[in-house]
Amino acid sequence: MTIELQRRQLSGAGLDLSSLSEEQKKRSLELSAYFTVPTMEASHMTIAWFSAMNLANRNKQYSTALNFANNLIEKGTNAKFKDTVSLGKS
Repeated sequence: MTIELQRRQLSGAGLDLSSLSEEQKKRSLELSAYFTVPTMEASHMTIAWFSAMNLANRNKQYSTALNFANNLIEKGTNAKFKDTVSLGKS
C-alpha cells in the first residue's frame, strides 16, 4: 500500500496532471504500474488496473494504457465493466 500512498502524495491525489513536472508525471505512472504487481483480492486488482490505465491514458502512454486495459478485460472482476466491454465489441 505504500506505493499507492506515495503515488497519491506525489500527484497531490488530484486528477489534474498538468501542474506536475514531466519527472513527477513519469514517477507517478511508474508507481501506479508497480501497484498492479502485488497479489491482492481480485476486486482490488481491478481498481489498481483501472487507476493505472487512466493515469497512463492521461499521460498519453497509450501502449501502457492498452496493457492495463487488457488485464482489466481478462482478469477484472467487475461484472458491470465486463458487460460494457462486451457490448462495445458487438
